[in-house]
Amino acid sequence: MKFKDGIRVLICATLIMSMWSCKKDDGGASTPENDKYLTCKIDGEYREFNAKVNANDKPSEEVVHFVVVGGHENDDPLSPGLGLELLVEDGGATTTHYTSKESNLHGVYYEQTENGTLSYDNGSDDGTGFELTITRLDDWGVAGTFSGVLRLGAEGEYIKITEGKFSAPYNGNE
Repeated sequence: MKFKDGIRVLICATLIMSMWSCKKDDGGASTPENDKYLTCKIDGEYREFNAKVNANDKPSEEVVHFVVVGGHENDDPLSPGLGLELLVEDGGATTTHYTSKESNLHGVYYEQTENGTLSYDNGSDDGTGFELTITRLDDWGVAGTFSGVLRLGAEGEYIKITEGKFSAPYNGNE
């Protein structure tokens, strides 16, 4: 009987080890390297600008005075693109909420056409506006959320951007 008990223990141990080694792998902990994206809804349509996503060059000093993030829909540089620009003149950028009414904040969506580039952006008092919340700002790059209303030129149509989110490495950290 001792031999049978030993076999049972060995079988149980093998089963437990098999189940443990076959557990679902969720990819491990989230790291900045696998969190590179720029997505949003434009007029309710989900869009991804995950190609060539990056932020500005890594700051050369501790105080971050500007944040620039951009990406394209695919690897073709002529594909539609989206960009965010924040300039903080007094102090430095931090993990906080910014608006275009209170900050030097701009959003831009652009498309290449046969007749040139269509560029939607936010102006001053023309019914446009942009909001940005920085949720991470570190040595790797920057992450956050955004939304707003952009306009084609001075008198063109408006587009509404909602549910925007991004995580972008500084140039050189891709």
